[in-house]
Amino acid sequence: MMEPEPIDLSPLALPAHRRERLIGAVLARARVGVVQRTPLSELAGWARPTLAAAAVVAALSLGLLTRTGPAAAEPLPLTVADALSIPGPASDWVAEDRPPTEEDLLAQWDDEVNDAR
Repeated sequence: MMEPEPIDLSPLALPAHRRERLIGAVLARARVGVVQRTPLSELAGWARPTLAAAAVVAALSLGLLTRTGPAAAEPLPLTVADALSIPGPASDWVAEDRPPTEEDLLAQWDDEVNDAR
C-alpha cells in the first residue's frame, strides 16, 4: 500500500512579526472579559442576590401581615367631632356646623352641675 504524501502547509506560515501581532491581538481580546476586582465591583455583584433576598423577606412579611390581620382595630370616626372626641351636645354643634344656642348652653351646664353632685 502506498502512503499518501504529507501535505505541505509551509505556504500558510506567517512571518514572525505578523504572528506576534496576531498573538497580541488574541490575548488583548481575551483580557476584555477579565474585570479588575475592586471593592465597588464586588458590591455591585451583590446587587441582584440582595434584591432577591429583599423580595423574599417582603413577600413573607406581607403574607404574615395578611394572615394575622390588624389586632382589634377601632372603627374610623365618622365626623370631625368624633375624630376630636368632642363630648355630648358639643359634637352635635360641630357636626351640624352651627353655634350653640342659649338653650344648648344651659342644658349642658345643667348636665355638668348634676354630674358633679
